[in-house]
Amino acid sequence: MTRTSRRSRRAAALASAATALVAATAGPAAAAPATRAVAAPAATASGLPPITHVWNIVLENQDYASTFGNPSADPYLAQTLPAMGALVPNYYGVGHESNDNYLAMVSGQPPNPETQLDCQVYSDFLTLGALNGIQTGAGCVYPDTIANIGNQLTRKGLTWKAYEQDMGNDPNRETAACGHPSINSIDGTQKAVAGDGYAARHDPFVYFHSVIDYPTYCDAHVVAMGAPDGTMPAAALAGETGLATDLQRASTTPAYSFITPNLCADGHDYPCVNTTGGTSALDDIDSFLSTWVPKIMASPAYKRGGLIEITFDESDGPQSDSSACCGEGPTVASLLPGITGLGGGKVGAVLLSPYIKGGTTTAAAYNHYSTLATDEKIFGLPRLGEAASVTSTFGPDVFTNAR
Repeated sequence: MTRTSRRSRRAAALASAATALVAATAGPAAAAPATRAVAAPAATASGLPPITHVWNIVLENQDYASTFGNPSADPYLAQTLPAMGALVPNYYGVGHESNDNYLAMVSGQPPNPETQLDCQVYSDFLTLGALNGIQTGAGCVYPDTIANIGNQLTRKGLTWKAYEQDMGNDPNRETAACGHPSINSIDGTQKAVAGDGYAARHDPFVYFHSVIDYPTYCDAHVVAMGAPDGTMPAAALAGETGLATDLQRASTTPAYSFITPNLCADGHDYPCVNTTGGTSALDDIDSFLSTWVPKIMASPAYKRGGLIEITFDESDGPQSDSSACCGEGPTVASLLPGITGLGGGKVGAVLLSPYIKGGTTTAAAYNHYSTLATDEKIFGLPRLGEAASVTSTFGPDVFTNAR
């Protein structure tokens, strides 16, 4: 079945599940944006090892059984990485389709009817206010009063970046920093084009007015990932640096990094339009990870006390798996976050850190809200949205080499 056919079926399922939303009072204000980077001090948090730097790498649309459960298809992801870190078999997405999962990972905002359909139109939020930090109504770009972890880190004086592979490769499609469609316009990045597989819907930080309304701030924090040798797109801003360059020194490595591969490298597309690609979607994932994960692990910042979190946004689709965990249920934004169920399905995750013994496996259940809550705990930040009510965060079952 084509992804277009899947999308049509998902849209029909979502339409049948839609219901009226609840009006509420205004939520917490977002952090005032800063215009310069701030060096990240050592982070400490009660119950966690002193992690100083976090990298989130998000892949696309695969069930646990087809990835971690099928090592012959992706040996680097399913065998090499778990042997160096912790495998989390019972890790779940929180919704369908993609966009809502990315937003959940950085803000705790649950799926709503627009984000469940990947925000085909980059629409402003039609808001009914907020309830317990959850934005009601429907839409894509959240009002300035809704914060994300980037805003929180800025408020605390810590650095962060979202590294977006291929962003700006085609400058007629999107800019090479803070690349996003115009408000209330059709999103022209929904499909890859030759040489450019950037997808705005996989770049969660451009869905917040608290980021995009401040161009200098957004340009400094939502950047092109660049090539493994540090080469940046021709359209990159003067002084814009990518992941490879920033990893060279701990002082230039953000405290928090969100890494989005292009639509080929994340396993979303096969065969690929924007690049030659490998022998399968999972082969493309392995190629990306085996290029970038060693670079991160070799960096001074990682050795100082890093944590790499690698997972998938959702299962292959709502017809495949819409299961949930960790107390997730109906919200004021969506009764069925997974369109046909309460979650985004079992996708699995692998975590790497000097504080994790290789070969660790945890039986505990986690989801994207758990990741956000853990990251906020690491940096001493209050929990946002659904991260405040999630029942589990990474703990001693994962950090088996704490010292």
